[in-house]
Amino acid sequence: MSSSRSTAAWYDTRNKRGLYRRVENPVVSSPPPPLGDILLIMQLGDLGGRAKEFGETAKIVHARTVTSYNWMNKTASVPTILVPGKPPLWTPQSVPSRLNEDSGSYFRDKNAARYPKHPMEPMVVVSLDADPTIPSEVDIVACGSTLGNLLRFVRGEDKPFRILAYKVGNSVFLVRRENSPTELIPGVRGFGHAFPEANTTWEREVKGSASYQRVIRYTFGGMELLVRFEADGYIKEKNVPEPAASASGDTATEEEKAPLASVDDLVSSLLTTTVSTADTSNPPGSNTLQVKHGGSTVSQSSLFDLKTRSIYTRGKRDILAEELPRLWLRQIPNFILAYHTQGLFMTQDTEIKDAREEMKKWEHEHAAKLAKLAALLSWIKDVVVENSDAGGKVEICYSGGLKLEVRRQLEDAGEVLSAKVRERWEEGLQRTVESKEKESYETEPDAREME
Repeated sequence: MSSSRSTAAWYDTRNKRGLYRRVENPVVSSPPPPLGDILLIMQLGDLGGRAKEFGETAKIVHARTVTSYNWMNKTASVPTILVPGKPPLWTPQSVPSRLNEDSGSYFRDKNAARYPKHPMEPMVVVSLDADPTIPSEVDIVACGSTLGNLLRFVRGEDKPFRILAYKVGNSVFLVRRENSPTELIPGVRGFGHAFPEANTTWEREVKGSASYQRVIRYTFGGMELLVRFEADGYIKEKNVPEPAASASGDTATEEEKAPLASVDDLVSSLLTTTVSTADTSNPPGSNTLQVKHGGSTVSQSSLFDLKTRSIYTRGKRDILAEELPRLWLRQIPNFILAYHTQGLFMTQDTEIKDAREEMKKWEHEHAAKLAKLAALLSWIKDVVVENSDAGGKVEICYSGGLKLEVRRQLEDAGEVLSAKVRERWEEGLQRTVESKEKESYETEPDAREME
């Protein structure tokens, strides 16, 4: 694939206080993939009527953990994940420190960069291992990024995006699409990477990790969602049990809590550093995903999201309020906000907040927008399922103007899953259906007893 590169250079710049800093300005961009023919156009205003159906259900309930994994840094060409892995531990520095500003290259989509042919496949593999019944229960499979794009759209925010949508069994997969799997974030500035590197630690059993991916599921708008996201880290808790209620404040019944308990039991059996190695082979010519067992599970209630900001923004912007949609979609309860003065981070300028009450309030205040999000997800599922002529796969595009384009997928988009893993998903669905039919038959009263 060809690419275009703007002028890249190091240069000195002086700020208002007369201090110099060295700034790198590399901007590398790839041309966007070609677009297929338009099949449908949906205006944001068209969701109003459909949204009324979701007024009571457009909130997250029954949130629970499915599984997790770490991407490992490997010099070899084989992509490797560690299950269940473990997020980096919050280990704040005890003395003030001045950090160098972020430099280097950062992928826009870490999962696609490491597994470009099937970015969602590692999530599917570990989820099926944790709970084989998932294919019969999940309506939407997505990541925090794709859901975030759709949420911004229904909120009227004008940010372009492209999402590949696929029907697999009874589920619709939503996959983010960048110009290239290895697309870099241009113009990286600030301390969003330097600060966590200095204040979090990969513990012994997960040394060599590159990122931590969490997979959760919850009910939203009457649909069951399976969601993958990256967590910045976790705060060590002392004797704090996994809460029965989701961040939305809804208390789960004993029956609803059972899936989480069974998954935790499974994960607890994988606590040693490296127990075994299993390969999930893709079709010939593609990469192989290596799955290793190691790390240990941590509760959802201990996870945090982290942001850094200049001290000069303190009191002028409500940073937590800006991040609530992101926290809500991922059900991350803790938010760490670290202020700095020209790169100097003082202990007293780092705030750790439990955001659960704010998330609950935000959900209530944005009920109308969230009803539109539920309506949009339902509409997308219907469109994908009903477009058999398009092979059960389309592309959702937004380029502005508060309207979504549903386009035909072109061949370069590829498949969401390898043939082998897709077969596992469809077999899991079939086995669950057959099991339920057998259970129903065995419990049905004998007709003669009803005479």
